[in-house]
This record gives sequence, structure tokens and C-alpha cells, in this order.
Amino acid sequence: MKKPCAFSGQSLFEHSKSSYNMAAPLLRGSYPLVIARRLKRYGIDVGDPVETLKAVIELHDIGKAAEHYQAQFDDECNPSRGARPSFKYHEIGTALFFYYEFDSDERLRVLLTLAELNHLNAVRGLPELNPTRLPQGSSSDMLKLSKYGRQLLDELGYSYTIRDYTAGDYTMMMRGIIFSYANKDYLKLYTLFLAPIIVGDNLDSASRSPEEKRRFVEILVKEVKDL
Repeated sequence: MKKPCAFSGQSLFEHSKSSYNMAAPLLRGSYPLVIARRLKRYGIDVGDPVETLKAVIELHDIGKAAEHYQAQFDDECNPSRGARPSFKYHEIGTALFFYYEFDSDERLRVLLTLAELNHLNAVRGLPELNPTRLPQGSSSDMLKLSKYGRQLLDELGYSYTIRDYTAGDYTMMMRGIIFSYANKDYLKLYTLFLAPIIVGDNLDSASRSPEEKRRFVEILVKEVKDL
């Protein structure tokens, strides 16, 4: 086990692969074809929908690779400060990566960005983010992804570029989404990508801490097994 870390005692690589494996039954059915058909109606090319979904799930937490978050762990993913590690606002770094680096139709990148921004919508989501400035309490180190983000991408076999992002990149992304896409009919289709992220992320988290399994997770388990 080594950095970057996803949780105490779990590397980000392990969480990424496990999340994908948990959601994999969705990708073996008709779901990817449904996504391709729905997007095609709006002239959006999703390419290989299975591979796109795989990347969306595996990289949903790449924002956790930021130096700010990784400074909370030693090289074996043990908390180095005594307190429980926090990954608050890590979804912003993930969204920046998908918005600027994912090689696809710009409209598809926006849908993927929205899915990543909202994958913690039970806690916080896009409506709570100010498009003109980073959230209070955040720091520029939360957006420094080049070091550990590159390590994660290499481990997972992706060749995407990644860099240290800035507050300016954040405001440009948010304003671009709001002013260019806010009233587009197809924007709601981001939920097609959000669903498998939530399935994989929650099932992996529950597998690490079964005592915390809640009714929501039990429902997810049943739905996936029934596919």
C-alpha cells in the first residue's frame, strides 16, 4: 500500500479499482448502450460508453490525490496527524480534471464534470458552490494534483494529462458551465454517469466498514445482485 491514499488503510488505487468492480455489473448490461443512445439524440458522441464509464468510476476520487489531503497520511496510508483525515471539497479537484483534461466532446466533458461535482450530493453539491470563488476553508493545495494524481493515473493505466489547478481554473470552469450550458435540455443526462459512481463508491465504502452499512447500501447491494 502506498500514497496516494483514499481512506485510512486504503490506497486511492485500491478504492478506484474496487469502486469500479462493485459497479461493473451495470456495465455488463444494456446501461452503456442506453447512455450512448440518449446522448446521440443530442448529437453528443460518447465514444466507447463502457470505457467512459470505467474512467468516470475509477477516477471519481482523483481529487483526493491533492497534496493537501495526502499530507494527512504517512507512506502506508496511516493518518499522520492523529485526527481522522478529511477530504472536504475533493470533488472540486476531480471536476477540474474532467473539465480540462478528459479527451472528449466538450458537452460530454460538462456532463462528466457535473457528475463528479455532485457525487457527494447527500452532503453537498453544485448548488452550494459559489462560481466566483473557492469555498471558504479551502486552499490552493486542495487543487495540486500533478504529483499524486500522475501516480494514480499511471497505476490505473491512463495517459491523461494532469496538473496543479488554480482558483482561476475553478471560476472559469464554473462560469463556463453556468453561462454556456445551464439551460441546455441534455444537461440533466449527467445523472446517467452519476448513478454508477454512487453505486461503486458506496459499495466499496460499505465493504470496508460493514458495521456502517445502512438501508441505502443494502438496497444498492440488492439491485446490483439482481442485474
